[in-house]
Amino acid sequence: MLRKKKTTVLLEEQLLAQVKRLVGKGGYRSLNACVSAALRMLLARERRARLEKAMEEASRDEMFLADIQRTMEDFKYADAETARRLSRKSSRSVSPS
Repeated sequence: MLRKKKTTVLLEEQLLAQVKRLVGKGGYRSLNACVSAALRMLLARERRARLEKAMEEASRDEMFLADIQRTMEDFKYADAETARRLSRKSSRSVSPS
């Protein structure tokens, strides 16, 4: 079990009332569980936003794009060989009806 630490937060009365109603309706087993879930969702959204920003920046980086192109070129023969092997393997594994 993950270790927990007690803390205090100040919330707007309306927000707290809405969250307590959600918990009361069985949406979460406790106020702590609801707040923890909300914080996890917020952190995931923030991580996703940072990743999207980094990807957007990379899409405008000429050196990065050139490196990706070189990598794709380096692996095109390996990719083609893998595709041939998979194709042969799948055609052998199909049983005649």
